[in-house]
Amino acid sequence: MAAENVSRQKICDYYSDKFVVEQLMKNSREREVAGQFWNGTYDKRPNILQYGTDVSQMVRNGVTSFHFSVERWSNPMAIVDEKSYDRLRTGWDLIFDIDSKLGMEESKTAADLICRLLEKYGVKNYGIKFSGRRGFHICIPWTMFPKTIDYKPAARMYPEIPRIIARFVRKNIKHRLMTELIKSKGAKQLIDMLGEVPEKLSPYFFVDVEKDWGNRHMFRAPYSLNEKTWMVSLPISHSQIKGFSIKSAEIDSVLSGHDEEEFFRGEENEAADLVTEAIDWYATVKKEEPKKEKKNVVVWEGRIGEEYFPPCMRNILSGIEDGRKRSIFTLVNFLRMANWQWEEIEQKVLEWNEKNPRPLPRTIVVGQLRWSQRNSRNPANCPPDGDLFYGGTVNVCRPDNICKQGTNDIAIKNPIVYPFKLMKIKRKKKVSRGYTCGVCGKDFKNMRSLNMHKGRSHGYTQDI
Repeated sequence: MAAENVSRQKICDYYSDKFVVEQLMKNSREREVAGQFWNGTYDKRPNILQYGTDVSQMVRNGVTSFHFSVERWSNPMAIVDEKSYDRLRTGWDLIFDIDSKLGMEESKTAADLICRLLEKYGVKNYGIKFSGRRGFHICIPWTMFPKTIDYKPAARMYPEIPRIIARFVRKNIKHRLMTELIKSKGAKQLIDMLGEVPEKLSPYFFVDVEKDWGNRHMFRAPYSLNEKTWMVSLPISHSQIKGFSIKSAEIDSVLSGHDEEEFFRGEENEAADLVTEAIDWYATVKKEEPKKEKKNVVVWEGRIGEEYFPPCMRNILSGIEDGRKRSIFTLVNFLRMANWQWEEIEQKVLEWNEKNPRPLPRTIVVGQLRWSQRNSRNPANCPPDGDLFYGGTVNVCRPDNICKQGTNDIAIKNPIVYPFKLMKIKRKKKVSRGYTCGVCGKDFKNMRSLNMHKGRSHGYTQDI
């Protein structure tokens, strides 16, 4: 339906329908609302829908579609600048925005694959809606998410956590989506569309699954119109995706039959497993630290024995409850840099897995090992940079005097530095003809100098 074929009166009549107003009002709670005009510009922000009459008033002022914030706010009208975001944000929804240059059938394929993946991780009550043009929106509402993640308020982990989950989902459907696109269009036709042969063909050249959100990100509201087609952004179910026809999203079709399909629904913590898997995956593929940091990682030619391992590695090896996948990444790369043979690394990791209160399936461990064998990385830096690997629910960072180097905080940058600090102290103790500090390894000519150093640097009042 072209824009010029829809009268102003028809738009007003649509937004005057009791059912449509009820849906807009119900779904706008705790959200910032933005009205869009037919030419693409937006009404003033921040704004909300407080009364049903607000809808008709905005439409009379020229608004043709309604957009909601993915973030939920305690008082949307109090949003003034970035300083107020964390104070006012009470939660957020994750919206997968799917669109395709190829057409709606390819968007259907991507939407179906995402729905199947969500169900694999126990997310069954997600919402789906037609975007009003050629794509779909899939919603995991705030209700489904844990309210704390690694002991941090999840409401403040926006947009970090939604971005991680989106990348995790994109990665998991990528191969299958590319296969389906080739099956549908043929590789030659896809390449011809690009105009040149890329180094590697990706389905995301043709089907977009949004992965980056900023603060105050908006999406088209359920039951809003789309100015490019004058179709309704209509909620549907997973079973309706493949057979979906845009005729059911025409204004007259929606007004003639109010079969309500909830877009924001779900059970408490329903997406907890998805969040855990996504964070564990992200931790293993996080970009390496800048090259300038590599100077902190010492190279050693001999095999480093377990007696020189830092507390975090010893704690991991004793068995852990959470962060097991991340810890495979940590162990493999630490042992590799400690010059262990690959056969030793595999054996050690498999033995370690059996010590865990809940061992991972062997197939997952072997898969992680195979990936790590092909992709060499440094172990993650110490906290606070490496909180995902050693802090939070993993809880293996318990620094000793060598980690702290006579300070109150962690002084070493990376766990692989620890063995060399320890070896240096032991070597000095063996060869020194004077007196060596057992905390930091410094040598002194006499006991008096050593005691003065301990008092100043380590707070000791007598020799120990």
